[in-house]
Amino acid sequence: MKKLIEGFSTQLRTALEIASKSQFSPSDKSFTNIVIAGMGGSGIGGNLVQAMTMDITSVPLYISKSYDLPSFVSSRTLFLACSYSGGTEETIATTLAAHAKGATIVCVSSGGKVGELAKEHGWDIVHIPGHDNSPRASIGYAYVQILNILNAFGLTSSNLAAEVAKAADLLDAENAAVHIAAVAIAKDMKEKFVILYSDSRLESVVIRTQQQIAENSKQLAHCNVMPEMNHNELVGWAFPKFLWEKTYTLMLRSGYDNPRTSKRMDISKDIFSKIAGQVVELHAKGDSFTEQAIYLIYLLDWVSFYLAEENGVDPFPVDVITFLKTELAKY
Repeated sequence: MKKLIEGFSTQLRTALEIASKSQFSPSDKSFTNIVIAGMGGSGIGGNLVQAMTMDITSVPLYISKSYDLPSFVSSRTLFLACSYSGGTEETIATTLAAHAKGATIVCVSSGGKVGELAKEHGWDIVHIPGHDNSPRASIGYAYVQILNILNAFGLTSSNLAAEVAKAADLLDAENAAVHIAAVAIAKDMKEKFVILYSDSRLESVVIRTQQQIAENSKQLAHCNVMPEMNHNELVGWAFPKFLWEKTYTLMLRSGYDNPRTSKRMDISKDIFSKIAGQVVELHAKGDSFTEQAIYLIYLLDWVSFYLAEENGVDPFPVDVITFLKTELAKY
């Protein structure tokens, strides 16, 4: 896992190269919506794209993370099937259902069953490297291809490739400082219940962080976003009282937080600080939202790695997920 996280900036550049060579079947359809299907590490790339393109995507974009297909999917849907392994059963189920409804299917995968279906049905597919056997460590491959696909079909008003390239450069430039910060954060998170908050624009990043702490560090964490959290969860900061001294609350801040949400976060931080243990802010770096989101993902991936070391566990295997899939295969 250490090697995979170290290679993130290189992965971004490789992903851009793959995107630059990708070609898609011409379509004269006027798409009315986009659906991105993917689970876990394959699906979070869709969430990240949704956040990055919310103000430049010309039609609604929906993220599918279940076996069930939204009823609005039709022949005017661009459906992106994202499965690192190509064997994700939820993604396969919704992709076949979307195909039955006449949707235009584009796949992002290393092969597997998704690759076989793409060949069988003549769907476009972007092949990404699958040799690392770690979907969560391949987020750069997935989300860069999704960005490129949306741009190729004329569904975004700009190509974010230049921003992704700058983000890769930023990671290299900040690498030493990132490690210092990540080690310190991980030490403070050890044996704590980690709570993650951000503006809703960074929801994909806090979800990604929660997932990485779970899979890499083998530790539970909770995440939510503001302003929604202020309308319900904030009241829950009363009980159980025994928990608060064992919490570590990390608030992610970016230059793209809504001004009113930013004020809400300031006030909320004061509330948390009077109740809980450590309450820490982490500020993003970078000149664009793309850069800032990628910077936070990289730093927090390292936090999950160093927290795994603090917990004395190997960050790579996810044995309980393997067990679950083995049990499911019996039915």
